[in-house]
Amino acid sequence: MAIMIPQTAKNFAPASLEDVMFDALTQLTDDYYVFHSFRITNVSNSIMFENETDFVIFNPNKGVICLEAKAGHVRYEDGEWRYSSGVAMNNGGPFQQAQRNKYKLINYLKENNMSAISKKCKFLHAVWFPSITTQDLQKINLPAEAEISIVMTKEALTEPQKFIDGIFETELPNHIETTLSKNETAFLISKVLCPEFDVFPTSSFENDLKKIVFHRLLKEQTAVLNFLGEQRTAVINGAAGTGKTMVAIEKAKRHAISEENVLFLCYNSELKNFLSYNYQDKYISYYTIDGLACKLCNTSKPDYNKLQSVLDDYYINENFPYQHIIIDEGQDFGQDRIEDAEIINTLHDIVNDRDFGSFYIFYDQLQLVQGNDIPKYIKDADCKLTLYRNCRNTENIAKTSLKPISQRKFKMMEGSVIGLPATFRYSSDNIEQSIDNSIAFFRAEGLKNKDIVIVTCKTESKSALADFIKNGNYKNEIKFTTCRKFKGLESDAIILVDVDFQILSDKNALIYYVGASRARLYLQIITDLTDADCINLLENMEYSKKIKKPKKDLAAFFNGTYVVE
Repeated sequence: MAIMIPQTAKNFAPASLEDVMFDALTQLTDDYYVFHSFRITNVSNSIMFENETDFVIFNPNKGVICLEAKAGHVRYEDGEWRYSSGVAMNNGGPFQQAQRNKYKLINYLKENNMSAISKKCKFLHAVWFPSITTQDLQKINLPAEAEISIVMTKEALTEPQKFIDGIFETELPNHIETTLSKNETAFLISKVLCPEFDVFPTSSFENDLKKIVFHRLLKEQTAVLNFLGEQRTAVINGAAGTGKTMVAIEKAKRHAISEENVLFLCYNSELKNFLSYNYQDKYISYYTIDGLACKLCNTSKPDYNKLQSVLDDYYINENFPYQHIIIDEGQDFGQDRIEDAEIINTLHDIVNDRDFGSFYIFYDQLQLVQGNDIPKYIKDADCKLTLYRNCRNTENIAKTSLKPISQRKFKMMEGSVIGLPATFRYSSDNIEQSIDNSIAFFRAEGLKNKDIVIVTCKTESKSALADFIKNGNYKNEIKFTTCRKFKGLESDAIILVDVDFQILSDKNALIYYVGASRARLYLQIITDLTDADCINLLENMEYSKKIKKPKKDLAAFFNGTYVVE
């Protein structure tokens, strides 16, 4: 994680998206310093001159980039850069402004007797258009000053490292390379860069930028991470969407940066595959508990008693290959076969009896759909923390997913997206048509097939969609899976199917909760509930109003809209 100065962007200019870009730049590795709103002020002939650089990015081994950011609609015509209103931009447009700011910073060093640093450090400039995709940029006839290799686009919001490193690869005419000593690096940061920054704007996301909001690390999550830096063992509880996996991954990455081996365990194979693909690191080993058993015992099927014996050998010989153990979906490790073998306790003891190492379990007791009880280790843990704020779902989806289990209180993140209400599609005869209508709605909202997942509250074979599924896909287009298998994962849009009376009853409401809470932005619920079913459910849930239109009233009770198909 990059060193951000200041640590957070507190104020904002409307529509600037500077908070979005600020948060994206935090993803840079920890050898990067990012200075937000860097300003240089000087007075000449009694006149004050000021200039501001949106972001100054410094890497002691690579150099400095002065980055100018322009969000929203901009255009170039008649030899001038203009805003969407047609007003010409000041300072000749973003590229000239970024270039001028670069030279002002270099001159500032020279004027303050620091010329030696400017001769040993590469200085570059670049422009960031966060509202434009790379594909769109390539279709534009840019002016000569706008070299595409120093332009960052919308994709940099999720992959800033790729763009920043690419810019640093640019060769300068004078062939300067960055060769700063530790003292020169410290001097540049403490005497030049740090004193000269200001804090600017945050602004909320709209449309396709909404989902990036959910990937921010909240103050609450940051506090947990900072606490875990001093606490060797802990269990962390949180409802779906509160960022448990985000915190777990960030904790693993921090250990990996220090070249410390981490064992990251989860229950679902789909979650394990997702994490190992998207957060690959040679110091982090991702396993399901079954996969770990097969790996360590060299068997084709998991044998937990044998795994226990192997772990005991590691414990006695003090040669377990991992310094840190992180368990996600900890509630699913309470199955009798795992508990009887005392796997969790043994893994904890392996780490705890060392002078160095850590052991953390993240769990949600409301997602206990793979076993019958929470693991004893979690119940008896001395150090328990709780995450409360939802940072995955829109506010409307969070309300809908939690309705059958409304005793769980939750808070939304600051600046959360309200989003559209979930839609209940009452379909008694033609579920295929209801699915197709949902897909058509999502596509009209700009989503692609990869952004949509169909999730059943039953098993694949017992789903009403079973005849339409082939190789895990609906009509070879949309991913299809179960609530249990998709637990721990998420998608922009979820179509929740096989939602019947039994699923929404108290006994099975957790299955519904797991499925509905997978949706980030959009949720469509396909159900065959009759008027009588809706009346019974509302009465069981102590609905206080007079029931006039059962299907409409149930959807409204769940904070949703409805369609009868």
